[in-house]
Amino acid sequence: MSIRFCPFSFGTLGSELDTLFSEMEERAENLASRSESLKTIAKNAVPRITGDFHIDLCETPTEIIITCDLPGIEKQDVSVKLLNETSLQIKTTYDREVSKTDASGVYHLRERRAGSGERIIHLPAEVISDGAKASFKNGIVEITLPKVVTDAGIPIEIE
Repeated sequence: MSIRFCPFSFGTLGSELDTLFSEMEERAENLASRSESLKTIAKNAVPRITGDFHIDLCETPTEIIITCDLPGIEKQDVSVKLLNETSLQIKTTYDREVSKTDASGVYHLRERRAGSGERIIHLPAEVISDGAKASFKNGIVEITLPKVVTDAGIPIEIE
């Protein structure tokens, strides 16, 4: 077994590190100058999640079904809006009386809050508003949206 020595110099290492940091600085400056376009790209490329509630999104051949858990929310505090052919908005508002005390004592912890939530869901296919349905039961909203039927064309018989 023989031992091989690799040539090493702190000067070379320092030079390599300087180059690395310079490249990183250039990349950061480029990203900063394009930050608005990056935000737009990220916003459109990734489904936007801005609410504090969870959904299931199921696509069948004819429709899209969205099920949303909204525990503690009443039906009148929920709104569902089809923004366009591929985006749906679910909004909630919930008001809880905020006080430091009640008849039984002083609060030491208050995690249940009043506020609102919003979720915009980018749909995997185009939908139409005709025939759209939404139901609310036991804090669960179920939304059914018919998909746009694409014309498969007119068959031509081969002779």
